[in-house]
Amino acid sequence: MLLPLSTLRLLRNDPFLDDCEFLKPYWVNQTGNQLGDVIRENTSDNQISVNVAQFKPDEIKLNIDGNQLIIEGKHEEKSDEHGLIQRHFIRKYTLPQGIQAENVKSELNSDGVLSIKYEQLPKTTQIPITFVTSK
Repeated sequence: MLLPLSTLRLLRNDPFLDDCEFLKPYWVNQTGNQLGDVIRENTSDNQISVNVAQFKPDEIKLNIDGNQLIIEGKHEEKSDEHGLIQRHFIRKYTLPQGIQAENVKSELNSDGVLSIKYEQLPKTTQIPITFVTSK
């Protein structure tokens, strides 16, 4: 059964549910960065960091389509302590104009944080003039 978002927000703050742990959805008390959550988006440093801890490096794709940066994580059905699970997320960002794919770099650290950095080209580029003497 799906509940409206307004009802779900009320559930988080309902004092009655504090005594009824078994009635609360699993996500009510979760804190920290969840799967695919943006940990840091710093446009002045041209960097985005995303939590991808549930995925192996070969289960993560990073693509650029036009001016969109697309992060995708997907793994097939696996068994864990609760049964079977399959995870998949897609997160898209609109990059500033003028970002070239070769100027985008990514790093995945041991904590499962994918950091993407991109360089913007200068808006004005000076073109050198070569002086040639005529004979």
